[in-house]
Amino acid sequence: MAWPTFFEPARERDRRTRYQQLETPLQLETLEDRYLLAGDPILIDINQVTYSSYLFDLTEVNGTLFFAANNGTNGWELWKSDGTSAGTELVKDIRPGSDNSNPDHLVNVNGTLFFHAIDSIYGAELWMSDGTSAGTQLVADIRPGISGSTPEELANVDGTLFFQARTSFEGRELWKSDGTSAGTELVKDIDPGSSSSNPRGMVDYNGTLFFAADDGSNGTELWKSNGTSAGTELVKDLFPGAGSGNFQADMVVIAGTLFFNGNDGSYGAELWKTNGTSAGTELVKDIFPGSTGSYLGGLSETDGTLFFYALDNGTSGFAVWKSDGTSAGTELVKDIYTGIAAHAGPAFFTNVNGTTFFRADHVTLGTELWKTDGTYLGTELVKDIFPGNGDSNPRALVNVAGTLFFGANEGVAGVELWKSNGTSAGTEFVKDIRTDGTQDSNPIDLINMNGTLFFGANDGVNGYEFWKSNGTTVGTELVKDFNPGVFNGSANNFANVNGTLFFEASDGSIGSELWMSDGTEAGTQLVKDIRPGSSSSQMDFLVNVNGTLFFAANDGSYGLELWRSDGTSAGTELVKDIRPGSDASEPIYLTNVNGTLFFGANDGSNGVELWKSDGTPVGTVLVKDIQSGASGSELSSLIHFNGTLFLAANDGSDGTELWMSNGTSAGTQLVKDIRSGANGSNLEYFEVMNGTLFFSADSGSDGNDLWMSDGTSAGTTLLKDFSASGGGVLGLLTNVNGTLYFAADEGTYGDELWKSDGTSAGTVLVKDLHPGDDSAFSTFFRNSMANVNGTLFFSANGGTFDYELWFIEPDKTSLIVTGSDAGDAGTVRVHTTTGAELLSFFPYTEGFTGGVRVATGDINNDGVMDIVTAAGPGGGPHIQVFDSQTGALITGGPNNFYAYAPNVTVGVFVAVGDVNGDDRDDIITSADAGGGPHIKVFSGLDGSIITEFYAYASNILVGVRIAAGDIDGDGTAEIITAPGPGGGPHIRVFSGTTGMQMSGPATNFYAYASNVLTGVYIASGDIDGDGKDDIITAPGAGGGPHILAFSSGDGSILHNFYAYDPAFTGGVRVGSADLNQDGFADILTVPGSPGGPHTRAFSGVDLSGISNFFSGSPANGDGLFVAAGQTLAGSEPLVMMSSPFVPPQNEESQSIQFVPKTQAWPEEVEEFYQSAEKIDELFSGLGIISR
Repeated sequence: MAWPTFFEPARERDRRTRYQQLETPLQLETLEDRYLLAGDPILIDINQVTYSSYLFDLTEVNGTLFFAANNGTNGWELWKSDGTSAGTELVKDIRPGSDNSNPDHLVNVNGTLFFHAIDSIYGAELWMSDGTSAGTQLVADIRPGISGSTPEELANVDGTLFFQARTSFEGRELWKSDGTSAGTELVKDIDPGSSSSNPRGMVDYNGTLFFAADDGSNGTELWKSNGTSAGTELVKDLFPGAGSGNFQADMVVIAGTLFFNGNDGSYGAELWKTNGTSAGTELVKDIFPGSTGSYLGGLSETDGTLFFYALDNGTSGFAVWKSDGTSAGTELVKDIYTGIAAHAGPAFFTNVNGTTFFRADHVTLGTELWKTDGTYLGTELVKDIFPGNGDSNPRALVNVAGTLFFGANEGVAGVELWKSNGTSAGTEFVKDIRTDGTQDSNPIDLINMNGTLFFGANDGVNGYEFWKSNGTTVGTELVKDFNPGVFNGSANNFANVNGTLFFEASDGSIGSELWMSDGTEAGTQLVKDIRPGSSSSQMDFLVNVNGTLFFAANDGSYGLELWRSDGTSAGTELVKDIRPGSDASEPIYLTNVNGTLFFGANDGSNGVELWKSDGTPVGTVLVKDIQSGASGSELSSLIHFNGTLFLAANDGSDGTELWMSNGTSAGTQLVKDIRSGANGSNLEYFEVMNGTLFFSADSGSDGNDLWMSDGTSAGTTLLKDFSASGGGVLGLLTNVNGTLYFAADEGTYGDELWKSDGTSAGTVLVKDLHPGDDSAFSTFFRNSMANVNGTLFFSANGGTFDYELWFIEPDKTSLIVTGSDAGDAGTVRVHTTTGAELLSFFPYTEGFTGGVRVATGDINNDGVMDIVTAAGPGGGPHIQVFDSQTGALITGGPNNFYAYAPNVTVGVFVAVGDVNGDDRDDIITSADAGGGPHIKVFSGLDGSIITEFYAYASNILVGVRIAAGDIDGDGTAEIITAPGPGGGPHIRVFSGTTGMQMSGPATNFYAYASNVLTGVYIASGDIDGDGKDDIITAPGAGGGPHILAFSSGDGSILHNFYAYDPAFTGGVRVGSADLNQDGFADILTVPGSPGGPHTRAFSGVDLSGISNFFSGSPANGDGLFVAAGQTLAGSEPLVMMSSPFVPPQNEESQSIQFVPKTQAWPEEVEEFYQSAEKIDELFSGLGIISR
């Protein structure tokens, strides 16, 4: 189970936020008195500009507040304040000029401030300050040279400063300091040699340092130190061997006992305590019995009682717990958000005068402020700040002189400063710091100093600056505006490489360089400072080619050249100096075509021409000198189309025209000279849709028109003439679910939004967004249209609000598809989620009774769901692909082929997923019982074989069931397999492109007990909204209807239920799709023989019923197969999204509602599940284990 972060899936939070924005109509009302400012705030604005100092690490030392801030002149440096403007000043410019010293890890040790800082001589080292410039000095140069030791985890333990630091010989180890260079020394090299023990989580326990560290043998465990090498020792090896027993290092001291989150390898992550000895280090309670662990966190003390959040034995989600240090005294306080799948997400436990305040989520109230006295009745909502199920999301809770201060959003003023005395009436808005509508001031880094609250906030005028408050409106004021010109990191040029995001960004200390992120703060890091110093490497055109990142960059020596990266600093390197020396070849338009990188570059002799690379210097070569000589061919708009590179280029005779290349000089040729002569047709905005290349071009008339091409000269034709009437195609061609959107002016409406289905008659105006002849689009916003998961987003001028963000979200219909099992005529039926039958057909001959296996996807990428069928036993390995709307074979993709030799009649299973990231769903097949475990993957583009492999030993003939899903969240589908009857319930996951076994927590496991030989049916979908498709299993004939859903994130069980009466042992077939379109995959089930065609669908969120009907005659007991998906339907409402300066608008016909979580189990399933005795009797001989 993944570690909780606010205990609500990101997709759910995003969706809830979006719905709240879209459902906010313009209202005029009288404001309550508490929103009227009692007095004007005092603004002490030194620079009088809107940039931010973003102060952080506020630390009090002897009544003076120290912190890091940036005034725009001196960079990030050490500042101090006594709470007045005059008393707020720079302590010292440690790194003179605009460069940053980046003070961090500030800590008070006996009245002296210690911290980490960087200067231009010693690098990142340990510093100290008495609050004066002269008294702010380097303590010790621990790692000589500019690299620095980078001290972190600074902690005061009984008057001694402990910290971790790195040297070239000992790695990152434990150090201490008395504030002198001689007294700054290594305590112990815990992991001997250059390896690092990474001591962290340091806490003072009875004058002794306790911390987590890894000695290289025992994993990360609990250690202690008295400041000597001999006295630095392992307390206990909780998880024997190399396993880590203290992975969170979440520790708190209460009443002479140290509590922490530990893992001994048997109980999972649970609550432990220690008295500092090995014998006295023991488990407090196994809150979640077994090896799963309760994943507790947020350890906090109130009046000698430990409060924390934890997950119990499966009857509750994350809830509030308390402990007195004994197993009996460790108990659930209250499950605020009831249900297994529901998590209250209690967080930010804060003690104020003996009451513990925290934030938590509730099914009807949203995330609000709560309090507890440690009892069930005393755990209650303080106030529903954002009325209804909206979230006020209290944050940064701090106790200031007996009053709780925090940031919260009541739905009107945005995130602002609040305070509470623990009552609803006494929980009130302090001040609307940022008064421009619903924008947030986002109070951050709240700290109490001498009874006054200090914090950072953004008033919309001065950026994030330094504020203070005494709890009144008048007393909440800006202390000082430090920063006249701190700019953002400007992250841009994003590229996804196997689930890791690469991009260009600047952290302010170096120029714009290559960064990478796994979506977490800790996993967001600099890959390499390619051009050392403050200059930028000018990187551009980032592209993924077979898992390697390619891009253009300038290291300051070779000029702008071709680089590549594997995500490590050492693996980030120049591919080739195409233009030798410091002159730049300036690679442009990097494009991946079937694993070969194509791009434009100038070698200094041929001008900018077409090049290709396999990632090696030798394999980086000129493809063709299209325009002979040094002028260059002016190539642009490179695009992958039907396995070939297409581009715009100028050969010097025909002007810029349409070209194509197969990577050879001979195969690089002109497709068509659209505008005869040397002027060229000015091709732009290439886009591929439904197997056709679209672009804008000028044939010699008055402007650019819409053209299309199949890759041949004859097939390159004008689609619609816009320029004849004085307008033209502005560009922005974007394919959304098989519809081409673009901006154009046909002479009447100005540049407006158009769409096309690829025919002249089907090329029409979507809407005159800026009424009249004014234009909604501008040439200044040419990169302002994007397809995001089937929704078109674009920037346009509606005439009232200037340029704002709009979107078109096509209506989609969820469909359920069933295929009959052996015995009945091979029939495919298409239903709505209510069970209404829309279509039925025989994919093979009407007399074939071997059964039809079904899968769904979009093979031809036209936005209409396709149905892929495979014949059961007795039929050949015949795969066909049908349109779900017409029942006819599709066009524009493979629709009729044999997966294996035509004489193979054992039956075939089929699955669908985009394994290679080409935006086409591919087709995966496996043989049924009697055939080997031979998996094949066919391209949805052309039907070619992408890969084939054996899922199990080649002599296993029990058959293989398959599914496809994005298990690792990299944007492409993996292949999931399970054996048929006679094989154990062994689930495996393979790469869809290589056939290699994948690694991960849910890629190679047994779904049921190993002696269950019923065979397993499988499906895949993102049930928990973490961006990774999860795995759904059901036993075959002989097993009960026992459905399990496993998280791909951590292998935990997300759902465990019975789809039908447990007495039924005909087996269950499963499918998955987001039927209710709530952002979470749902679970479909149909019975095997002799069950009737009872088709059911359960919500992936809470297992509530979505569908419950019979597909076909209820009297037919032959069984079914099932699949589902979404298809385009209906109109496309335009919606303008809210901007920072205007109220949100939406069409009156648009109805978007937040769907609250409901009952966690269907009533009949809950009834069955509770009948433990009956279930045990039914499955005692089948080896199915309860979970």
